[in-house]
Amino acid sequence: MSSVRAPEHPAVEQATSVHHFEIETEGADLLEWETIDTLYEAGCTDATVRHGSVEFDREAPTLVEAIESAINDLETVPGVRVKGVRRH
Repeated sequence: MSSVRAPEHPAVEQATSVHHFEIETEGADLLEWETIDTLYEAGCTDATVRHGSVEFDREAPTLVEAIESAINDLETVPGVRVKGVRRH
């Protein structure tokens, strides 16, 4: 006879919102095609690249989580250093 297990509690999903902010950078030229490709591959698919900054429309439960994940993505791109964050 097979035993039946009670279903595990599904993870409670937090509501998410789209947060708009800009991260100022230094180092690598963000407008070079190679850098743009690397940004995309790093997870910045929700970003608009500008000279010296990247604007995000990032979905996350909180603004802080959105900014943290964007910074983590940017910091994987060689030569890109985060200078600051501006909220719009």
